[in-house]
Amino acid sequence: MEDCTSGAQAIVYLSCMHPAASLQILLIEDSPVHTLLLRSWLEADGLAAVTAVDTGEEGLRQAAAHAWDLVITDVELPDMNGLALLEAVKAADPWAPVLVITAHRSADYAQRALQGHADGLLFKPVAKEELLANATRMAGEAAERRRRHRKLVLAIGAHPDDVEIGCGGALAKHRAHGDSLVILTLSQGMYGGDPTERDQEAHQAAAVLNATLRWGGLHDTAISESRETISVIERQIAELRPTHVYTHSQNDNHQDHRNAHLATIVAAREVPNLYCYQSPSSTVAFQPHLFIDISSHLEDKLRAIAAYRSQTVQRAYLQEDFIRATARYWGRFCGYGLAEPMEVKRQRDT
Repeated sequence: MEDCTSGAQAIVYLSCMHPAASLQILLIEDSPVHTLLLRSWLEADGLAAVTAVDTGEEGLRQAAAHAWDLVITDVELPDMNGLALLEAVKAADPWAPVLVITAHRSADYAQRALQGHADGLLFKPVAKEELLANATRMAGEAAERRRRHRKLVLAIGAHPDDVEIGCGGALAKHRAHGDSLVILTLSQGMYGGDPTERDQEAHQAAAVLNATLRWGGLHDTAISESRETISVIERQIAELRPTHVYTHSQNDNHQDHRNAHLATIVAAREVPNLYCYQSPSSTVAFQPHLFIDISSHLEDKLRAIAAYRSQTVQRAYLQEDFIRATARYWGRFCGYGLAEPMEVKRQRDT
C-alpha cells in the first residue's frame, strides 16, 4: 500500500489498493436511465461497487456514513442542488473525492463547482472512457491524500464495554472517515461476569467497529494510577503512535475509571489530541467541551454495545432507549442531532 501511486498512475493504484475488492462509489442521480448506464460502466470488470441513491438527503446520509472511494453527484436533484450537496459532503469529510456531473454547460456551474472544491466536473452526455479515467484518477488521488492524513485512534477503557459506551459513536465516525482504530481494555472485567464470555463479547464489539482489540492484563477493581498502569498504556502508545486518544474522565465514581484517566494523562503526554468520555458512573462534575455529532453512527454504537449480551440483560444504562435519549440530550449542543460529549484535555487538530 505504501508503494501505491496516484494521479497519472491511477491504474497502478487500483491494482495495489484493491487486489480483491472494487472501488466503493456512491452515485447520487435521480434519473433511473443515467443511473443504470453509469452503474453498468463503473461495475464492468469489477472496477467498482456502486451504491446508488436518488435524493440529496439520502446522499448526504450515505456520504456521512462511509469513507467512499468516490462520490458522483448530479447537479439537478429533486430535493437539493448538487452543488449544495457537494459543499455539505466536503464539510463532513474534506478528503472525500466528489465528481459533479451536469447537463448545464455554463461557466457559472463550473465556477461554483470549483468554489465548492469539486475534484472533477463532467458534462452530459458523458463518454464511458472519460468517466472511467476520471473515476480511477480521482479515487487514486483521494486514497493518497487519505493515506497522508489518516488518523490512528486509541480508545482506552478500564473494562469491557467502557469504550463502546463512552465513545463508540465517535469511533464509528472515525472509521467512516478511514481512520484506524485500536481499543485498549485494561482488564477483562472479571467481577462483572465470566472473563471468557466477556473476552468473546469484546472481540465481537470491536469487529462491529472494525477496530483492533488489545488487553492490558490488569485486575478488575484494582487498576491503579501507578507505574504499572502507565507502563501498559505507554507501551501501546510507543508502538501505535496514535494521533488521538480517548479515555475515561477523572470525574467518575468508579476508582478504576479515575485511575485509568490519571495513568493515561501521563502516558499520553505527547499525543496531540486527548479526550475524556462520559461513563454511566460519571459525576455531575463531568464538564464536556466538545460534542461529537454521531447522528449517522449511533446504530453502529448500538450494535457494538449489543454485543455485550451478558451485560445488556442486567444493566439499565445499556438499554437502547436510554442510550438514544442520552445522545439526544447532548445533541442539543450541536444542532439538535445525536451527540457524544467529551472533555478536551488537548486538541491540536481535528
